[in-house]
Amino acid sequence: MASLAGVVGIGITVFPLWCVGIASIILFYIYSLKSRERSRFRGAPVWPVVGVLPSLLLHFGHLYDWFTYLVVINGGTFRLPGPWKFRVFTADPANIEYLLKTRYHNFGKGEIFKETFRDMFGESIVVQDGEAFKRLNISVGKALASPAFRNDAAASLPAVMQQNLVPVFSHACKKAAIIDLQDVFHRLALHNVCLFGAGVELGWLTPGLPKVPFLEAFEEALQTLMLRLLMPPVCWKILRFFNVLFEGRLLKARETIYDFVLQQVHARWRAKQDGTQGSDIGSAFIRFERESGRLYSDKGVHELFVSLILAGKDTVTPGLTWFFWLVANNPRVEAQILAELREIVKQRNSLDDLDPFSFSFEEVKRMDYLHATLTESLRLYPPIPLELTASLEDDVLPDGTTMKKGEQILYSIYSSGRLESVWGEDCLEFKPERWMKNGRFVRESDFKFLAFNAGPRRCTGREFAYWQMKWAAASILLRFRVKIVDEHPVLPKYGLALFMKYGLLATIHERENENGDG
Repeated sequence: MASLAGVVGIGITVFPLWCVGIASIILFYIYSLKSRERSRFRGAPVWPVVGVLPSLLLHFGHLYDWFTYLVVINGGTFRLPGPWKFRVFTADPANIEYLLKTRYHNFGKGEIFKETFRDMFGESIVVQDGEAFKRLNISVGKALASPAFRNDAAASLPAVMQQNLVPVFSHACKKAAIIDLQDVFHRLALHNVCLFGAGVELGWLTPGLPKVPFLEAFEEALQTLMLRLLMPPVCWKILRFFNVLFEGRLLKARETIYDFVLQQVHARWRAKQDGTQGSDIGSAFIRFERESGRLYSDKGVHELFVSLILAGKDTVTPGLTWFFWLVANNPRVEAQILAELREIVKQRNSLDDLDPFSFSFEEVKRMDYLHATLTESLRLYPPIPLELTASLEDDVLPDGTTMKKGEQILYSIYSSGRLESVWGEDCLEFKPERWMKNGRFVRESDFKFLAFNAGPRRCTGREFAYWQMKWAAASILLRFRVKIVDEHPVLPKYGLALFMKYGLLATIHERENENGDG
């Protein structure tokens, strides 16, 4: 009898706890419905405070595809509930043109973005808006367009491919070694940034692929900055104050980066402040700024260089990596590229002074199908998958979405390249022919093809990025067949740029042994 009373007593005690639990679930569900109704959001449960964070974590391995799914079922634009607060999310072409052109002056990086990235990039072009950004962007554009730079690039890029990139592939071929293509292209992009951006040549792109502490530190720093965006600013500021966890790693990474810039770049660019000429981007930029009465401190030189690295490597590296993965899985496209390259070689008047595997600047410009293939790769896998901006004043987007002052909006470049309403029913197909007309490459509007952004923020280095990627792709494909390692996992990595999470492992094989069949 006593035992029965005990059981009943326990039941009475526990029963209210079950009630509280059930009631909490019901309340959470009601809140989810109300939040979803308020944000016009469909596609995932919405929880108090954290919003869609559980679903975001669940889909983290396929984050950008999940965002694309949400874009489609929510009609192109929606308010993403959390974590921590609402953010507007869009891939609607009309909205994006409104942000980047029509009302460009009302949409800037915003204070949250600037606070997040200022530790790394200071007051450089990466965090600037409005007139400050416009002035800096004009100086970068003038540097890239200068005859001295273009002549130097046309002469030096073939040498980089012949003396640095090709030997890495030849070494892997002879040793029958597996190489990480993403790592190789990362080194190529960094080599070119240092060479053409600062006039500094380093020995990082060589057979054996030596360890590069600077590159590791730079990636560590960028990953930390992206983690900051996933939490309220107060959280990472507390961690930064105590220099613990990833904020402690960021501090060490910044020290490594600063030491490298101090040793390799400062002395050279400081000389340019005195009027010495130079064909590299940084020297020309400093010269144009000096002509406007602005001199750069050591801190300014550091910020300029790290912003050049970000712009240079985070386009070429993922651009080439995804390109080679797509081409390796599409033999028809690879055969078409090879046919174009061989035809260009065949049209030469004389082969006496030219390596049949080396190309001139004029020949690279005639590689229309290769250009189309790279562009199609960039459509599906844009180097920068997401961009964040904020409304400086209240506004209304073309589709009727209201924007409050200070509210953040993310526009998905990744999703905009995969919308059936924009690209047709074959939007998910890798189809370079969509860029060809009568045998020539045909461009689309910048607001349709957003891989290099658009409007005043369009990448001024787009042409130079294409030069690098076309030269590298032609130099490799005509010599070697790239075979991706069987069952190698290919997933995008969350970050500022669309890198592959596990790299891209491949084996390299001589092309001539295949009797030209690709």
